[in-house]
Amino acid sequence: MHSSRNARYFDVLALPAVPLTFLSATVGRSAYALVFLPLLFAVQSTTGSVAVAGLAVAVCGATAACLAPFRARLIDRFDRRWVLLCLALAYGGTLILLALGAFGTWPGTVMTVLAGLAGAVAPPIGPAMRVAWSEMAADPDLRRRALSLDAVVEEMLYLVGPAVSGLLLAVWVPGAVMLVPAGLVMVGAALFAFSPGYRPRAAAAVETPDATETPDAEALAAPVPSQQRAPSPFRDPRFLGLLLPVAVAGLISGNLTIALPAAFPGAEGAATAGIALGLFAGASALGGLIFGALRLTASSRAQLLGCSGALVLLSSLAMVSGHPAWLITTVIAAGLFFSPVMIVAYLASQDFGGELRRTESTTWVNTAHNVGGTAGTALAGFVIQGVGPGSSFLAIGAVSLVLLLVAAPLSRTSHPRWASARI
Repeated sequence: MHSSRNARYFDVLALPAVPLTFLSATVGRSAYALVFLPLLFAVQSTTGSVAVAGLAVAVCGATAACLAPFRARLIDRFDRRWVLLCLALAYGGTLILLALGAFGTWPGTVMTVLAGLAGAVAPPIGPAMRVAWSEMAADPDLRRRALSLDAVVEEMLYLVGPAVSGLLLAVWVPGAVMLVPAGLVMVGAALFAFSPGYRPRAAAAVETPDATETPDAEALAAPVPSQQRAPSPFRDPRFLGLLLPVAVAGLISGNLTIALPAAFPGAEGAATAGIALGLFAGASALGGLIFGALRLTASSRAQLLGCSGALVLLSSLAMVSGHPAWLITTVIAAGLFFSPVMIVAYLASQDFGGELRRTESTTWVNTAHNVGGTAGTALAGFVIQGVGPGSSFLAIGAVSLVLLLVAAPLSRTSHPRWASARI
């Protein structure tokens, strides 16, 4: 048995049930990294309109993000295996309908409605996998490394996925490419839902954030009676204090997707911006691996505020000098702190809402990031249009600083692991 102090990423992968569980979840999640580009071209091919295609992609993303906590609540409240499987089959089936629509040139309205429906039933495989990590890796040191590895793999999926979609679209029609994520999500989610690491959750009485009792392992998951439902995590103001730094990370990444291409105009500039964004993602993955391997004595509250503060500071300094080398260097440095923000938030979020809302509380972390990313993209667009790309870094930095100043007092009160524990 390895020592907690000497835990390695290999020890995480060597845990019982981890290989099949993690691999199947990764296969299922890869669908989300592949789907948006073929969806865009599938709708465009049927309507001949880039605007309608963009609307369909936006509707899909909006319903996926806005309804994610409610889908997670279904998983927490009912039999999580079957709920996850049903959502995956519904999502995959809707993607197949979109593929058929691309082959049959269905109207843009129908394609847009189907895209919105697909987003509405997208299974929360990522949050479910993070809950599985907390159950498979009981040791806090192993759990930290497990969630770090999970965050890095997810980062790499979204880095590689669009490139793979582009290559597939170069040889196949969009309708055929749509079938790839449909198959991946159904197969991956089915294998994950019935993998040994994602067991049915035991039915238990309401568990508050301070509860310590372990549910009866013999009681299989079942619909939770109303008197056994856990309170919403938002009843605790510290949960909002946890989500605000995550929204800040989303603001920063959303700004970069708009400001970097604007900072490097022209054909050569587009390539430079793409390289800079890729380096940011690569630095984020590296930062996640390094962070997960560290043994820090600071509380998770201090880690979250510190990493998000460093992310804000470094990204705000990006346009101090107009030289591309300085911009890329600061973007890389900022990227080192992106994944650590998400890792600490994923770890701490599971302490809110109790055992019966663990998937939901983890999903709210993703939602906070998505909301921040959308707001960052919109704000950056307005600022760049009116003033210029350099000002967007400062504007986003100022908004982010205000959010962190609000988050600090909200998260000050002690909590079993959030405000005082070392993870």
